[in-house]
Amino acid sequence: MLASSSPARLGILRKAGIDPEVIVSGVDESTEPGLDTGTIVAQLAARKATAVADLLAGDRPGTLVLGCDSMLDLDGIAYGKPASPHDAAGLWRLMSGRAGTLFTGHCLIVAGEERRVEATGRTIVRFGTPTADELAAYVASGEPAAMAGAFSLEGLGAPFVDAIEGDPGTVIGLSMPLLRRMLAELGVSVTGLWRRR
Repeated sequence: MLASSSPARLGILRKAGIDPEVIVSGVDESTEPGLDTGTIVAQLAARKATAVADLLAGDRPGTLVLGCDSMLDLDGIAYGKPASPHDAAGLWRLMSGRAGTLFTGHCLIVAGEERRVEATGRTIVRFGTPTADELAAYVASGEPAAMAGAFSLEGLGAPFVDAIEGDPGTVIGLSMPLLRRMLAELGVSVTGLWRRR
């Protein structure tokens, strides 16, 4: 069960041979001030997974529930999805020609049981320097509004990312190598979740 409305996360799982059901947690995503970005995404991923696991505990115990959350860290400040096109453009002016770290928190819970695994992936992203016209066109596309850090690696924003250091899945929103290790901690093989052909 994927506790996320993210089409990118769902797409990653499906491309990896896993067809999860989706239940959007609908949890409050506010956090206390002063937390570092890694802690924020870990807390939010756990909150999402816990909410959905609690829903399933009575009717579907034993269901694996995955929650994730992503944010960009730039200069020690956490950036999620921009609140407006103006905010997206402003963030891109800050990121342009620089590097930031994309954090994705992962929480995997077995519904109805006390078993859970939490982990956070991080990948360095080196941003290009889009021209004013390119940036205006990108912001006008609407894509940045749906993306942590106002950019995508797999969509229209790809030409403006010069390089990454780490797992690209972390940037997209779900690290499959990290998920494989988390599943193994719970005694589940990732190959056992592959769709049957």
